[in-house]
Amino acid sequence: METNNFLRLFDDYIVAPGFNRSDISKWFSTNKHKEINRGVYAILNYKLEILYIGSSIDLHKRLPHHLYQEKLSGYFQEVLLIGIKYVEGDVTTPERKYIRELKPKLNKYRYNC
Repeated sequence: METNNFLRLFDDYIVAPGFNRSDISKWFSTNKHKEINRGVYAILNYKLEILYIGSSIDLHKRLPHHLYQEKLSGYFQEVLLIGIKYVEGDVTTPERKYIRELKPKLNKYRYNC
């Protein structure tokens, strides 16, 4: 899928070079984003390649949690953006769809990709 096409799949973006936790916290603390809790997210690098896709019913807590997991270890300095797709209800169905369609580098182990 071309970059312009997959960028349209997301409703909003967090600019977080190096997966900077304070950039992520600031984004969620703005009035516009305070009520956003559930959705699918994509972590993109400087080339706008998708490194990882995940989902959560509490994005505000989940995204910073990646700093303590090995999944993204070695990739933090490549991170530029986090795409957010707001979801009501089940978050795993759209997560699976995005992983299958977009084939992120670090999700090869999930959902038969």
